[in-house]
Amino acid sequence: MMRLLLILLLLTSNQVIALDGYFENSYGLYLKCQKTLDGEGETSVDPQTLYHTGLCGGYISAIHDSVKDLVFHGLIAKDPYCMPSGINRGQLVRVVVSYVKDNPESFTQSASSSVLSAYSESFPCNE
Repeated sequence: MMRLLLILLLLTSNQVIALDGYFENSYGLYLKCQKTLDGEGETSVDPQTLYHTGLCGGYISAIHDSVKDLVFHGLIAKDPYCMPSGINRGQLVRVVVSYVKDNPESFTQSASSSVLSAYSESFPCNE
């Protein structure tokens, strides 16, 4: 499986150039996700809008899944947030958009950093 992922990465690496070490900054993700929330997303017939909607939901979900895998495999000691069961992708999009909008200093940071901060702030763990 790891070999397949590496091959895919190598095949696509010349097509995407990361700026400042990130493939997506918070403001770019915010713009894509905002279109989704404005109702222009899943019902749109515009291919670019549909692409941005999918990228937004996929990116946000992937951060959550990655953190859960890191905890499961013991690569990080504990969950940095405690998301309630039953939450859906649309709710996560709203959480992230709200966080980035309320924290404009995060615009140039990596989108993953802002997503994690949004989750940690919105879903703190009771310890």
